[in-house]
Amino acid sequence: MARLPTRFDLWVRKARECPDPARQADYILGALAALKEWHFLNLGTKDSPQAAKTAIEDETYLLVFSDLDRIELALGERNATPPSGALPVITVSTAAALAWCVECRTGLFVNPPEDAAMIPFDQLKAFHAEWSRRGERQTAGFWIPNMTTEEEDFWQEHGL
Repeated sequence: MARLPTRFDLWVRKARECPDPARQADYILGALAALKEWHFLNLGTKDSPQAAKTAIEDETYLLVFSDLDRIELALGERNATPPSGALPVITVSTAAALAWCVECRTGLFVNPPEDAAMIPFDQLKAFHAEWSRRGERQTAGFWIPNMTTEEEDFWQEHGL
């Protein structure tokens, strides 16, 4: 059965329309910052969690998912569903997850394998600094510099 797109999926699709990769990353980071929590695939145990990472082109990326369905999809494609049926997930509030990712000095690999997006560490760090400076407000939406009128209308239309 086909998976229905979430609001986050729609934001990612809109971000991909932008020809500038740096702007795409800003859109996706803004959409992540608007979520209540982030989900990480746990390769460790419940007592000693370890978030999944991958190395791409000599850079390390944390695997982050916008919702639990995405983790189920990723595990299902690799036939790696745990026998207990419980998903090996680390769920963290957005503010804490964003700060932790910057502290880990890694980029983000968002929603692999389907509709995956890569956010390099430098862009993540710059976004976090600006987001922190503005008060880390999730409910107030997010700011994207030099937004066109059409882009601003899109975000206003979707409640941000």
